[in-house]
Amino acid sequence: METEHIMYGRAEPRQQPGYACEECRKKKLRCDRQRPQCGACANAQIPCEVNDRRTPRGPKKGSIGALRSRIVALERRLSTSQAEDNLAYATEVGSEENSPAKEKTTAQFPLPDWDVSQPEQSTNASTSLAWGAPGTAPPSPILFPDLPVLPTIATSYPSPKQSPASIGEVFVSDLMKADLTQLYFDRVHPVVPILNKPKTFKWIKEANTMSEPRECLQYAMWTAATAFSSQFGGFQDTMYAKTRFMLDQLDLNGNDSLICHIELVQSWILITFYEFAKTNYRRGWLSAGRVFRLVQFSKLYDIDSPKLLSSDIGDDSISLEEKRRTFWVAYCLDRFISVIEGAPMTLNEEMVFTRLPCPDADFQRGLVPQESFLAETMSSADMRPYAPLAECVILVTICSRALSHRQIYTIETLYSNIPLDFSSRHDWLDGMLTRRLSSLQANYPSLTVAEDPMILFSYMFAHSTVIYLCRIFETLSMNDQNQTIVWEFQERALWAAQEIARLAKEHEHLGYFKAHIFMPLTIYLSSSRLARHLEVRKGELDTKEVEEVEKSLRVSVEALQKLQSVNNLAGHYLQLLR
Repeated sequence: METEHIMYGRAEPRQQPGYACEECRKKKLRCDRQRPQCGACANAQIPCEVNDRRTPRGPKKGSIGALRSRIVALERRLSTSQAEDNLAYATEVGSEENSPAKEKTTAQFPLPDWDVSQPEQSTNASTSLAWGAPGTAPPSPILFPDLPVLPTIATSYPSPKQSPASIGEVFVSDLMKADLTQLYFDRVHPVVPILNKPKTFKWIKEANTMSEPRECLQYAMWTAATAFSSQFGGFQDTMYAKTRFMLDQLDLNGNDSLICHIELVQSWILITFYEFAKTNYRRGWLSAGRVFRLVQFSKLYDIDSPKLLSSDIGDDSISLEEKRRTFWVAYCLDRFISVIEGAPMTLNEEMVFTRLPCPDADFQRGLVPQESFLAETMSSADMRPYAPLAECVILVTICSRALSHRQIYTIETLYSNIPLDFSSRHDWLDGMLTRRLSSLQANYPSLTVAEDPMILFSYMFAHSTVIYLCRIFETLSMNDQNQTIVWEFQERALWAAQEIARLAKEHEHLGYFKAHIFMPLTIYLSSSRLARHLEVRKGELDTKEVEEVEKSLRVSVEALQKLQSVNNLAGHYLQLLR
């Protein structure tokens, strides 16, 4: 029997049956529960009293199961009556619309009331990806069946007429405001340099007298800053919804005045860049269209015309430079979209009478030297350095002219006209691009490239233009008997693609949070060119050359994989590469 006790545990309970006496309970002693007197009370020579009517400890029998049943019932009730609850809540909040606190909150932006929390979407509902290859897209020559692509779900944001009541109550502490503002100038401004920092800090401090357009711009700055930080990642949707609502309300409440505040244009530019990076391509493209119309409405393309300069416009040099920079950022945005889609451009280069932006260091110090016009720069062989934004403007102009060059050739061929000037136009574009690349290498050597994300992007876009010109020449010279020129362009495009891969790898030291929004476009062009070179010319390459091309291709794809967690454009191009 003892062996059985050892093998299978205790045969007797740990404690004697019955209740512990009150004295042992009071002193927290283990009572041996002997009757009529326990051992502890006998040793102390005190009466031993036992309360045999004490309620047992722990939950009642069956209570846990009952609680679980109630939880399931409540969850089912919430899921079936959520719409009615939201309607009742909206009615209740609407009754408080005229309260003093509500009037103070909506002094500048009258906000309709609804619940900001969005119900969970049904699992049966079809949810489209924010970024995905079109269903009619041709098969890519790159075969990467196992590329990890992060699925990005298109978030539903409130419309202007159904803005949540709690949007007006977005709480941003003073410390968070200062942090977001500094984050904007550290990470957003280098790639969207449209604001003068001292001037911006000055009107931010004047919160009590801040105009509605400037308040919209302030929230747009904060929204753009959240896209370049993991710290405020959970705050992005709220800030974006608030900013979009303010901009839409400002538009709906506006009048027919011919005055368009520059802060409104700047706000839409920042929101457009945010939408390309964090929401979806369609939303960004539509907002870009609004930017272009606001630029045209404000006549930012005609700032430095003699007619306007002779009139009293009342703007100081810093304000004029902010307008110039706003126009040129919108101009580049127009070219980026047109090159991607092969679509016509909205802002016509021939109508521009605005000088190129000056260096950012001079602009921040309040010194605005007079720069040349774009037309003068494009026709000049001058190798002098320009501001990083101006270098980017020149390069996207060359790329957009290449796009026009292709469209003109297509139309001439369609109408049976002989395109006699195709080669001359192509040679001029090639010569202009070669000079700008040489100027970049002379004025911005490799030691300074990694310090400025705009210069790094300009280098990558210049190489992308080489690839783009090669693609045009391959497409439009299919019947050309002389293939020597085609092979020469293919070799140059291969070198440009490898340079983009090298620069993408170098950008890791700068950090992808500081990368230009449209940098994935250049990496995609690099990857597609490298893959095409392997497909078409692999039989002509030796083992070492094949390894070098495959290494550059692998670096480009890895760069897109790393960027997709920061920029939705990278995930879009990864899907095109699959």
